[in-house]
Amino acid sequence: MNKTRQLNIERIAETTRENITDYGIPNVFEVAEKLGYRVIRYPIGEDSFLGFSMIRDAEGIIFSNSSTILSREIFTVAHEIGHHKLHLSEQEGKTIIKDETLTGHTEEEIEANYFAACLLMPREKVDKFIRFELHDKPVEKWNGLDIARIQTAFSVSYDMALIRLKELEKLNGEQIERLKQDKAENTASKLLNAIKGNINLCISSDAKIVPAEYLEWAISNYNEKLIPKSSLEAVLNYVDIPVEELNLPPEKSDKDESFDDLLRGVD
Repeated sequence: MNKTRQLNIERIAETTRENITDYGIPNVFEVAEKLGYRVIRYPIGEDSFLGFSMIRDAEGIIFSNSSTILSREIFTVAHEIGHHKLHLSEQEGKTIIKDETLTGHTEEEIEANYFAACLLMPREKVDKFIRFELHDKPVEKWNGLDIARIQTAFSVSYDMALIRLKELEKLNGEQIERLKQDKAENTASKLLNAIKGNINLCISSDAKIVPAEYLEWAISNYNEKLIPKSSLEAVLNYVDIPVEELNLPPEKSDKDESFDDLLRGVD
């Protein structure tokens, strides 16, 4: 990625962050929704894929695996926003990107990772945090607690904070290794606990979030006798809603659809 492309991605990330005054993004999932994307979060297992970005019928969709630790899921969503901003286009026939990992070496993955880093930890916000919150403490004296403070402020993982700080030329390789050793000796959770930081960043949320419109669509299809009750039950089970709570009319259709149809074929 050349310098011109880097600067362009930084500008797009800065525009995406418009009106956010905090150091980091308080809730990247809400930001994605405000940008107009349908956000789906579901725990599909730690060993499954991390997420995908997709355009379907002119609608942007972002899926994230909530089985991963929260800081990883936050980065995944920021990464998927990057794919939407930089790579997906119905006009050009590129409508879906699935991310098994975020360590790919393709140009698209490198760019989406850079976008996510700029979105979550913008250069000027990092500078301000170091000056006003760390009081311009010399980096030679930084320890794991300082990284935990940065981690909490920007809602990122300990490792991602180190990668971004090195990218911004705040830390050199030797300093990175010393701070990694702090994490190895204490764990990120203990460091966050010590500063009363956001310990949730180190655990998975296992959130089950499906846009209300999709649930309404499934209920409407049942009411219109387009899908059977068993299919509606399968859909509602994804978000732990018993079908009995909805007071629906009795089933009269033999047609069979699945949760895949609820997501409009996003699998």
